Amino acid sequence: MYKAITNCIINWDSPTYCQLSPTCKGWGCRFLTTPIEETPVTVQEKAELFSKVYREAKQKGVLECPHYRSIFIDEVLENIGIN
Repeated sequence: MYKAITNCIINWDSPTYCQLSPTCKGWGCRFLTTPIEETPVTVQEKAELFSKVYREAKQKGVLECPHYRSIFIDEVLENIGIN
């Protein structure tokens, strides 16, 4: 996966490049695919989901990307349930 991350860094041309699609920012990186199986409501549930996504980012090498900020995970979790 690290080679894919390296290629992504090289090809990056704007912040929207990292999105899953034009209308879906996702977790802030197209390589992070942790699904939200149940909408987290409590702080504990959000913390568990944050840990799951962060662990995926670490395993895939996403944390090495200069364009990625783990704050993207927090932003998604803060906006869950807001219509």
